Amino acid sequence: MLVSILHRATGDGMALVGLALLVWWLGAIAAGQAQYDLFYGLMTTPIGYIVMVGLTWAFFTHLMSGLRHFVLDIGAGYELNTNKMWSIASPLIAIALTVAVWAYVLLR
Repeated sequence: MLVSILHRATGDGMALVGLALLVWWLGAIAAGQAQYDLFYGLMTTPIGYIVMVGLTWAFFTHLMSGLRHFVLDIGAGYELNTNKMWSIASPLIAIALTVAVWAYVLLR
C-alpha cells in the first residue's frame, strides 16, 4: 500500500514542483542572461540542491513503482512473496539510482 501512495505522491510532486521549475527555467532563458543567472544562482544553493535531489528521487520512485505495476498488469508477480519483495525493492532501487545519479553529477 505504501508503494501505491508513494507512486501517487511522487507523480503529484513531479507534476507540481517539476512543472513549476521547468516553466521558471524556460522563462529565465527567454528573459535573458540576468534572469537565467538568478535562476541558476538559486538552484545551486543547498535548498536548490535539496529540491533537485527530491525531484530525482520522485522520478525514480515513480518509475520503479510504475514498472512494478506494469508487471502486475501483465499478470506476473501476484505471488505473495514476489509481490512483497518487489514492493520493498522498488523504493530501495529508486534510492540507489538517485544516489548514483547525484554521485555522477557531483563527482565528475
